[in-house]
Amino acid sequence: MTRFARILIRVFFRRVELEGGENLPASGPVVLVANHINGLVDGLLLMATLSRYPRFLGKSTLFRIPPLWPLLKLAGVIPVFRTIDGVSGDHNVSAFATCHDLLRRGGVVAVFPEGISHDEPTLQPLRTGAARIALEAAVDGEIYGVQSIAVGLVYDAKARFRSRALVRVGVPADIGHRAEAYRSDSREAVRAFTDDLTAQLHSVSPAYSSWAQADLFSRIAEVVVRTPGGTLPSDVELADQVSVAARLATTPEAVDGAPMQHLLTSFGAYERDLDLLGLSDSQLVAGYSRGRLRLVLLWSALKVVIALPFAAIGVVVHVVPFQIMKQVAKKPTNEGSKATVKLLGCFVVFVTVYIVVGVVVGRAYGPWAGLLAALAAPLCGYAVVRLRERIERMGGIVEGYRRVKEHRDVLGSVIAHREVVTVDARRILLAR
Repeated sequence: MTRFARILIRVFFRRVELEGGENLPASGPVVLVANHINGLVDGLLLMATLSRYPRFLGKSTLFRIPPLWPLLKLAGVIPVFRTIDGVSGDHNVSAFATCHDLLRRGGVVAVFPEGISHDEPTLQPLRTGAARIALEAAVDGEIYGVQSIAVGLVYDAKARFRSRALVRVGVPADIGHRAEAYRSDSREAVRAFTDDLTAQLHSVSPAYSSWAQADLFSRIAEVVVRTPGGTLPSDVELADQVSVAARLATTPEAVDGAPMQHLLTSFGAYERDLDLLGLSDSQLVAGYSRGRLRLVLLWSALKVVIALPFAAIGVVVHVVPFQIMKQVAKKPTNEGSKATVKLLGCFVVFVTVYIVVGVVVGRAYGPWAGLLAALAAPLCGYAVVRLRERIERMGGIVEGYRRVKEHRDVLGSVIAHREVVTVDARRILLAR
């Protein structure tokens, strides 16, 4: 399941970063809590990136969806019966018992304590299930060394194919010191521990007042963390960008303080400069060494030429199922559901196409040829994805170089405006 998750995540996301992965204990019982903003993609991302395999709790209604049922079983997801799903009585005795057994064997039990996958820009109120599982295991089950750990999942555009994702692992916390409080008043101890888990999750999950604020501070942070003078336009580390954006959003002056207003004004002026020039910040600050530029373009062109025959096959195989899934993915209103439909829907549809290709080729040229065709089809599809990205990158480099050269006489003032933005932002961050 880990290998399967890594393949899906590697194809869907252009880049995945792991921050604080070393914080996850190498052994011992762990109750892991994570924010839940991207449907089933959240679970796949954790499976693909963490050094230990997490066993998730998932709502029982997911097991009623035929395409999901075998994957949930393969992943070892533990069904949870929620009252909001119309289930009466306490049906979760077996679920909790399974969790305790996993913890007793030193496993990792993973919970999305918000209880729902949502599109909100901040953490939703946590349910008490994760705290109950951990405390009951440690006290009633007498399991020694149970620890809790929070993991924040961040996406720059969660429903967009070939976007970026970040997994932020917090610092583990031992819960042994809560045993006495749990014995004295279990209800109050669970509530207090849930509050603590909320604080742990807030430390790794950025919170914003709105998605507009999140987008604004993310754009500012990208400028702040990017180092000018790189030889070519490039992405910044998502971890650095998220850290700066979250810190700006939680400053006391994040809304109406004078320094923040000055930052927003200077950033607005800088973005207007970029729009007028038709440049991105990455293109503006790139060094564009002529020799390096030619070498990169030549190497990219060579890769394009080599990949073209395979990409052509990939287009023929995938064009129809891709267009079908493109229309299907428009139906969900929840952004997290869109990502889930795209990821798992494409998997189901594409695998069906690969089997058909294998059968057709096998009947015409023999079983080994059919097997080779079925295995080569997804690789050719991936070649299409990488070829498109390579061509877009080449186009961006050439266009950036052309515009920088064309507007060289006004770049000094634009870069000065950029410097004002970085100075304003760093002054606010240092004043915290």
